[in-house]
Amino acid sequence: MVPNFLISRLTASSFTYSKSTQTQLGSLLQHNAFLCFFNSFTSRTSSDTESDRNHPKGDTFTTCYLINTCGLSPQLAKELSQRVNLKNPDGPNVVLDLLRNYGFSKAQITKLVEKCPLVLVSKAETTLLPKLKFFHSIGVSTREMPKILIGNYHLLASSLKKCLIPRYEIIRSVVRDDREVVRALKNSPLNFTFSDIMNDLIPNIKVLRQCSVPQASISLLIVNFPSAAYAKHSKFVEAVKTVKEIGCNPLQTTFVMAVQVILSMRKATWESRFEVYERWGWNREITLGAFRKFPSFMKCSEETITKKMSFIVKDMVWPSEDIVKYPTVLSYSLEKRIIPRLSVIKILKSKCLVENNLHLGSFMCQTEEKFLKKFVINFQEDVPLLPDVYKGLIDHQNVI
Repeated sequence: MVPNFLISRLTASSFTYSKSTQTQLGSLLQHNAFLCFFNSFTSRTSSDTESDRNHPKGDTFTTCYLINTCGLSPQLAKELSQRVNLKNPDGPNVVLDLLRNYGFSKAQITKLVEKCPLVLVSKAETTLLPKLKFFHSIGVSTREMPKILIGNYHLLASSLKKCLIPRYEIIRSVVRDDREVVRALKNSPLNFTFSDIMNDLIPNIKVLRQCSVPQASISLLIVNFPSAAYAKHSKFVEAVKTVKEIGCNPLQTTFVMAVQVILSMRKATWESRFEVYERWGWNREITLGAFRKFPSFMKCSEETITKKMSFIVKDMVWPSEDIVKYPTVLSYSLEKRIIPRLSVIKILKSKCLVENNLHLGSFMCQTEEKFLKKFVINFQEDVPLLPDVYKGLIDHQNVI
């Protein structure tokens, strides 16, 4: 386990560990994600080795067990029998019972065994159970456990004391509580063992804190956008620099969202988006203004942008300047939200039931329940077929 004095130096109040300590601990954590994978699952005695000579891998029992008990197809079972040798059902049965106790369904057991057949020869009490108990102790439910372990089966083979606990403690030091650790683990289980926490994640968080980014935004990035949080430090620094130059406010969540968008896009793709929006009357500064409000709209593909802008601006004759004020609209589904709602508003405008200067945010950004109540049910007496028209549009029926 990482010594407490190292962990304490990674908390929100201090990131002042030395470079040598950082390198040593980073190397330790990175290597422990890979060490002893086979040894953890297949610790054997000399008698086991002698028995293997008498029961070669790929024997009938192994294949039959994988088919009948684990639910694998005959072909896959035969292939996997070359990687694992089961002598009798006793050990594997204990493993499967343990997995079932921690929420694994039959189908999930099949997936896990397909990915990692060596789990069947692991030691249930000494190898698997302590790790399952650990994850359960930090808040991983039996519903979440299978998804996490199937997403990264190396968690079952990694050392609890040398890898899992130290990494948990470090991640816990940069989020608010165990619930966020679990959410981060669930959203990106591979990062828990394979990312370079000391050389990337910790320095990245330090950069954000130096910019006065609030903890809520930091947690948002780690939990929901782990690929950005664990990005190579040099790239992360460059992205933060770009976002600051654009003028995003570090105190708002849009700052980390903007960092995430910049990291997820190639420079050529980023520049091409300005060209696409220019076709609709937006210069670079207008587009950047929309980006500061809702960074994710820049990730839309050229085809998606063209389809949505064409419908809103050309078909519905809506001013493109209004979209700049509410760029969130471009993230909504064209078929499920944009077309149905704008069509309803067009009908209501044609009957002079709503103001002509209605802005997009007043109806497009509302919840489905509020939109139905305010713009459909509220005008049902004036336009009796309006509910059917709206429902038909959502259901892709050509009703108007």
